[in-house]
Amino acid sequence: MTDFDPQAEQLALPQQKTSRIPRFYRLSVEQRLAYLSRSFGLSNTQIAELRNGQCLRIRHAVNMVENAVGVFGLPLGLGLNFLVDGKEHLVPMAIEEASIIAAASKAALMIRKAGGFMTETDDPVMIGQIQLLDVADIDAAVKLLHDNKAGILAAANRPNERMVKRGGGAFDIETRIITDDRDGSRMLVLHLLIDVREAMGANAVNYSCEAAGNLAAELCGGRSNLRIVSNYADRRLARASFRLPFEILATAEMDGETVARRMVEAGRMARIDPYRAATHNKGIFNGIDGAAIALGQDWRAIEAGGHAHAARSGQYRGLTEYEIDGNDLLGRIELPLQVGWVGGAVNSHPGVKVLRRVSGVENASELASLLAAVGLGQNFAACLALATDGIQKGHMALHARSVAISVGVPSQDVEEVAQRMIALGDVKVATAERVHRELQDSRMVDEQTGEMPIETWAPGKVVLFGEHATVWGQPGITASIDVKLKCRIQLDPAGPRFLQPVFPEVFEMPESDLDIRLFSQVVDEALASYGLQQAPIAIAIESDLVPGMGLGSSAACSVALCTALRRYAGLESQRRLDNTLFEEVQKLESIYHGSPSGMDAATVLNGGVLWFRSGPPRETLSIRVPVQATGIICIVEPGARTIELVQQVRHSRELNQARVDKIMARIGEITALAGAALGGGNLEQVGALMNENHELLADLGVSTEKLDAAVELLRSMGAFGAKLTGAGGGGAVIALVSPEKRYSMMQELAGKFPLVLPFELGSGS
Repeated sequence: MTDFDPQAEQLALPQQKTSRIPRFYRLSVEQRLAYLSRSFGLSNTQIAELRNGQCLRIRHAVNMVENAVGVFGLPLGLGLNFLVDGKEHLVPMAIEEASIIAAASKAALMIRKAGGFMTETDDPVMIGQIQLLDVADIDAAVKLLHDNKAGILAAANRPNERMVKRGGGAFDIETRIITDDRDGSRMLVLHLLIDVREAMGANAVNYSCEAAGNLAAELCGGRSNLRIVSNYADRRLARASFRLPFEILATAEMDGETVARRMVEAGRMARIDPYRAATHNKGIFNGIDGAAIALGQDWRAIEAGGHAHAARSGQYRGLTEYEIDGNDLLGRIELPLQVGWVGGAVNSHPGVKVLRRVSGVENASELASLLAAVGLGQNFAACLALATDGIQKGHMALHARSVAISVGVPSQDVEEVAQRMIALGDVKVATAERVHRELQDSRMVDEQTGEMPIETWAPGKVVLFGEHATVWGQPGITASIDVKLKCRIQLDPAGPRFLQPVFPEVFEMPESDLDIRLFSQVVDEALASYGLQQAPIAIAIESDLVPGMGLGSSAACSVALCTALRRYAGLESQRRLDNTLFEEVQKLESIYHGSPSGMDAATVLNGGVLWFRSGPPRETLSIRVPVQATGIICIVEPGARTIELVQQVRHSRELNQARVDKIMARIGEITALAGAALGGGNLEQVGALMNENHELLADLGVSTEKLDAAVELLRSMGAFGAKLTGAGGGGAVIALVSPEKRYSMMQELAGKFPLVLPFELGSGS
């Protein structure tokens, strides 16, 4: 049974893509996700990642920031009702402040009744600045720069040839002489005007400035100092506007003309008073920043440019204007919006790709238009509330929910606690705690089953040596890796239930290929093993391991599941090669693989680098590697079932036993040599043995053309050695590389394979 039904409660939802979804806020999270799944073709994995905040994993984060220690989440919601230039848009917004999304959606609904937002955007022109100092004759230098414009532009475009081919690049220059008001000294600044096409453009502009800086300094007879993009992108403005008839503005207590007049008065204060303007503009960026973050934009650059534009007259002012025209209220906003549709987090953050599809935006210009509309809508909603009912009334329901959450109310009870507090007219922490206590007793878990929920983790693994040979009595060497799987057990009166497992969906594949049936069979067997067939629990599996890639996803699932159920049942659970637990895990592994050697289970249970022989008797030995041994995993192509590959090799042996046994024996010899090399820290020898092991696996017929090509590529890039890992027939390859090369290699490989992961031998232990 799954915890997500794409068909759930669709009667309440529109059948076509639209941003107008009445009563969307009343739907459960699952019903909202059902709408996204159906309307935008999102996979179960993508839906699960949105729901659980797992679009960005630590494996992505380590390549995005320095000293990564985790991933910090923000609530993600949808702004509704946005009609911009006649096109429907849902607006993903990542924001923690209460009421922002509701306010933006309410404003967009009012404005769509009168035709929606109208926008216009400038060409995507960014400014690069070159600071020129120690110039003896500034006026003469200005003339020299303009006389040599062609050469400067050629130098500026040299690092950005691809952008130039797409019709962009540096196309003009400007010179500015600025004066220091403290001492009257003058400074020459050269501006490069650069069309950055679909990019935000900061990197391209910086490259151009650095490339042209020396030439500019030489022409002026001075020196260049700063060479950097300007985040005041006043050549890249976006404008949004709306026209609302008075009747749409009218409230029960106030006619529309009065509301419009009050809106104009509110806007006038922000225009002339910087104290009000700061709060006024903060509200604008509440909306813009939330959408910019969700859509992978540099929201800090957007804010910096917006605030600079607000102060362009010499006084800081509001960015919006309101005026009355006949029987209508007109609203306008103008601000720089340096946004990109390629590069940056747009390409590196998996969640951004999903949210772009949801937004309906198709290019950078459209994104700038949408953000301008969001900023105007957000400000309109705030000013409307301030000018009519006051801002706190609309905050009450969300404030009540926040108070409930702050005292630890479970998500399923938050709305009930909030509504009770509102009904009591007493939205306070003490009241929330009291109401929460009244609901708690019925949801208490029997202490004998331990604390709930229970969460257990198990690492994945890579096979360094010995695939297939271990089935025939030869040794193997494996290593745990820091890519993990989580099993979660929570109370469920309708249980026991097995919720649909969540795995990374690197390749498009039919649902059956995810082995849901096998997972259910494994869970049934595990429940029976511990006498928990009637337990009131739900079991969820969430994994960073791509299944079918030889990374031990089934063993990790079996270990995490057995460990969690043991804890629930009150059984003592050992992880490091406890014989009882090993046999329990092997029993589940046999459902996946038929007759598994036990190597995967032993590795996941033990952790580290492991020498293994299935026996009898079973041999396991931890290998201590005295040097840092790092590697790369490249997910190459969809993998085949392990049981099918094992049967294929068995059939080959039936046809030619002598040949296959010779290969198996040599793999065993290589494994023995590799164990000694690993223990001695000789990574060059380990790599050479990996190369030979791969060739032998290819001779067995379990490699593929794509796996062979990937191995060859990794070797050519300087890896110590590379080979397929796991059963073969597709899947992944691994390479042992020096720590100094790993990052640059991963950067280059990222565009060649669906997924590239780092690992360190034994790091998952």
